[in-house]
Amino acid sequence: MRAPTAPRVFHLLSETEPFSEYKGGAISRWAANVLRDDADSIIICPSADDTWRFPHSRVVSCRRFSDYRKYKRAVLKMPWIMRRRLIRTLLSDPIARIGSGDILWVHNRPDHAFALAPRVHSVGGRIVLHMHNSHLIEQPAEWIVESRIDHFVFVSSYLQTEAIGCFPFLNNTSVLHNGADEHMFYPASPARPPRDVPQILFASRLVKEKGVHVFLDAMRLLEQWGIAAKGIIVGASHFGGSRKTAYMAEIEKRVPTNVELRPYCSGEILAALFRESDIFCSPSIWDEPFGMVNVEAFASRTPVVSTHGGGSKEVFIDGGGLLVERGSAEKLARALVELIESPDLREEIATAGYRSFKKRYTWAVVQQGYRKILDAVAR
Repeated sequence: MRAPTAPRVFHLLSETEPFSEYKGGAISRWAANVLRDDADSIIICPSADDTWRFPHSRVVSCRRFSDYRKYKRAVLKMPWIMRRRLIRTLLSDPIARIGSGDILWVHNRPDHAFALAPRVHSVGGRIVLHMHNSHLIEQPAEWIVESRIDHFVFVSSYLQTEAIGCFPFLNNTSVLHNGADEHMFYPASPARPPRDVPQILFASRLVKEKGVHVFLDAMRLLEQWGIAAKGIIVGASHFGGSRKTAYMAEIEKRVPTNVELRPYCSGEILAALFRESDIFCSPSIWDEPFGMVNVEAFASRTPVVSTHGGGSKEVFIDGGGLLVERGSAEKLARALVELIESPDLREEIATAGYRSFKKRYTWAVVQQGYRKILDAVAR
């Protein structure tokens, strides 16, 4: 817990991010785990439930802010002066709480940070922009300069390097990796008997860039090659309660007999699936900024098969997985076969991943990095 004289830190989640273990995503999970014991932090979000067990006094649900999502396509076409005014209006009530010395920590929405920065600075506050993906490089350089953001945080060195490559004038930056909850994601008991048929888990949003269709094609190849394996796919188009998309419908039509589709789940249920699985597969076909699910696999002592690109180089810097070319079902299948046929290799990779998790990716480690950034910003 921070000292009583510490500044309050208001964490503004994105308009698509409910503060919920079931309905929220990686940003909600980051906020819940990093800020749980920080009494001076306050969550501002479009909606919230009690699943993260935060005191109600530290969670501000802004119903008007949730409307921003409904009309976002139209909003993005507005002239910047009108868009900025709308953002300030929708968030006027929670932002009015910010005073001298306080910090507004904006997650993943550069336009929200740019719009709110003048108001925050006018009362003696500071503003931090925390990027969880590549949205920053899509922004005009003059908006970044004019907003005078006090500090930029990136979820990976990959994103930091990408941003500085576009905007060389950025010099107030830090990298803060994501983590996994070691009380929820932990290794299976050594007494668990080995499976006759290895189980391979895919758990992610069911969108094209996550590569679930590549995973299906790889599992179909295993079936054709006579390799015994069971694939399990867990996910939804967004997170809990999200609608079925045309892509999901197409996936359902393409499921081979060695793959089982299961409904979206989170929390303890998902963590148990990681422990029950022999291999975790994350076949992303885009530049994944970080990939929190890979770290959850590390924490579960489950070896990973993933793809090159994005933040994977740093996530797997100490091992923990086999990396293959993106979009290649055959190369993905051959990596899976390599692990299926070698329990010793699975054990070696799982051990390396677990060691990396304990060193780099516990939430306690992330909290230490977060506090260092706060201290630097406060100074």
